[in-house]
This record gives sequence, C-alpha cells and structure tokens, in this order.
Amino acid sequence: MSKVKALILSLALLTSTSAFAYYNFIGEVPLPGGTKASPQLQQDTLFSVGAYGLRIATKDCFTVEIKNTEVSKPLKDNKWEEIWTLRACERVGRLPIEFTKNADGTESFALDYMNIKWKTVGKK
Repeated sequence: MSKVKALILSLALLTSTSAFAYYNFIGEVPLPGGTKASPQLQQDTLFSVGAYGLRIATKDCFTVEIKNTEVSKPLKDNKWEEIWTLRACERVGRLPIEFTKNADGTESFALDYMNIKWKTVGKK
C-alpha cells in the first residue's frame, strides 16, 4: 500500500473513531428491568438501540442510556417482544423490540422504529 493511501486510511479511521467516541452510551449488560434476552443478545441489540437514540437526540445531546426493559408479549412460537426505555438527554422513548430464538440455537432481534413513543421530559 502506498504511503498516501495508508495516510488517508489512517485519517479516515481516526476521524470516525473520534466522532463515535464523542458520544457517551450507557448500556451495560445486564440491562435494568425485566428483559428475557440473554446477555449476548442484550449486547448485540445495544448498538442498534444506542445509534437510534442518538439519531433522535437533540443537537447538543451526547448521552443515551437504557433506563428500563420489560416484556410486552411473552414467549410464543420462539418469539417474544419487549419495550426498552431509553433516554437521550431530555427525550425519553419506549422502543418495541421483537426477539426470536432461531432453530439453529442463535437469537436475533428486530427494532420496531415505526411504533416508538417519544416524549420530552426536560434537561437531565
């Protein structure tokens, strides 16, 4: 690889890493509340939930945290649904998530962005 290409690649990685590190995502496993997701499934789901939280946050908001998790539909046919409550500074949202236990033993999730409920609660 040429020195110019290596320099450009290094700058691109540094820039994207710095931008991502600028945000503070608080979502340590195990999550608060009553989630039935395994620790690995919680971890796998966190990035997508956090990214969505930052997308709806106000322009000066740099913190997203999971405040609660609760089962909204119990396990049936290897699927269940949960509501994860997240806070992005002064906005609180309840995000529906469908979890699936697959036949091969893996687990997956699908965020229901269309049915999220947001409200403004004031500065944190």
